[in-house]
Amino acid sequence: MKNEANRTANQEDIFQAIQKLNLQVSIAWRLREDFKAIFRCRSFADAKKYFKRWLKSVNEEAVKEVVQIAEMFERHREGVCNALCYEQSNARAERINGKIQEVKTVGRGYRTFKNFRSAILFFHDGLDLHPQYSR
Repeated sequence: MKNEANRTANQEDIFQAIQKLNLQVSIAWRLREDFKAIFRCRSFADAKKYFKRWLKSVNEEAVKEVVQIAEMFERHREGVCNALCYEQSNARAERINGKIQEVKTVGRGYRTFKNFRSAILFFHDGLDLHPQYSR
């Protein structure tokens, strides 16, 4: 589903027709759009209040798929609100893990952890290739 601002006139007409035919999809879309307002909250307390109101509306509408997502959000409420308010996430760690997984897959296994570590450092610029002289 496209955001309302990104739809062409033809897409808007099609969306209106679908909306009339399928109320569940329409409700799910509205709940999704309503959730986006949480991004405008400026504090953790505001986000938490808005989140509670949004959860209540999700439960009142009772769209099964959205309720499942809302339950998952509820289990991780503190983290969701913190991530949205403070714009911090574990994206950097996930990116690094992805790069490590790529090295592991391309290498098709390493005999020792030392070799694996060297490959990670070599392919991701963490290995100093200049000779080290000891005195």
